[in-house]
Amino acid sequence: MSIAEIIKHAREGLGMTQEDLAEKLEVSRQAVSKWELGASVPSPENLGILEEVLGVSFPPPEEAAALPEQKPGATGKAPFWNWKRVVLLVLGILVVLALLANVMFMLLVGDVRTDAPRPTDPRITGIYFFNADAAPLQPDLGDGWNSFTAGERVLVLVTFEDGTENTVSAVSLFLTPTGTGTLEYREQIAVQAAGEGRDFALFAWDIPADLMGHLEVALECGGGLQATETLNVTAPSSYMEDQGIPGILSLSAKEITATEGDTGHYLLEALGAPMAEVEWSTSDPEVARVANTGTVFIEGEGEAVITASWKDQTAECLVQVEAAGTEENTDLEAQPESLPEAEARLPQYEPRVKE
Repeated sequence: MSIAEIIKHAREGLGMTQEDLAEKLEVSRQAVSKWELGASVPSPENLGILEEVLGVSFPPPEEAAALPEQKPGATGKAPFWNWKRVVLLVLGILVVLALLANVMFMLLVGDVRTDAPRPTDPRITGIYFFNADAAPLQPDLGDGWNSFTAGERVLVLVTFEDGTENTVSAVSLFLTPTGTGTLEYREQIAVQAAGEGRDFALFAWDIPADLMGHLEVALECGGGLQATETLNVTAPSSYMEDQGIPGILSLSAKEITATEGDTGHYLLEALGAPMAEVEWSTSDPEVARVANTGTVFIEGEGEAVITASWKDQTAECLVQVEAAGTEENTDLEAQPESLPEAEARLPQYEPRVKE
């Protein structure tokens, strides 16, 4: 049996087409056709591959020499850009274009929901803080408190949205000290008119010393309507700057005596350490709990230890809560801010005597 007959017989026995065999050998279909017609003979390299693919053996070279000589260039590799690859490339390009079109549509549309009605009344959409160089600030301490540096100029950006039946005429900032219980000490620190089509207001706020209060953002609308949002704000006090020893953690009070039912709060300051890096904990939250700002809230009768931790240092303050009706609290180290009778300021502490 000749080489041509062996190739054709073995190919058909395996159920392969000439194109299938050509792809395995990386030659053209025309080359396989010429081999099977006896018009040319595969090169020794292709004969070896054919034996592996078809599982056959070919006659020795001297017998194959009697067959017509293979024409030069007849068994070269198939061109890279055959019709199958062209079709696959076109399909791939179409798929990529479809994906890009979908992404662009989502970016342009965003999260807008056509079925969601626009609110009737205006609303605040965001409150952002920047330093004097317009770099974003991240003042959030957790527990709803935002920390700033006394004397620092902070830019407050308020974004808002008009309603369908009412629009914003002005944006105001109010500051109320903590623990007052009334609006008696509420102070307007800035106001800005909102023109038609404008959806933001930008304020420059110089952070006061001993700051601990509630920053209220109010949208002034027609008919006396207001939309408000309140943030808790604080800044290191002048006492901490004057008395704290940098790098050495201490507290502004070592002991707090309170009466069960106190509605005010006590402020502990961590001296000598960055306020934002200090971690606070309590030994008994049912007696006294503590916020991330060092603010102590009385919960019930008993004793609790408030601990401030920074790096490898700790400082403690003992909180003693007496039952209601006992002797009046006379401790001067950390008196709570009471209701309207108290001054609108932070608790005052006796200066620490340096040895």
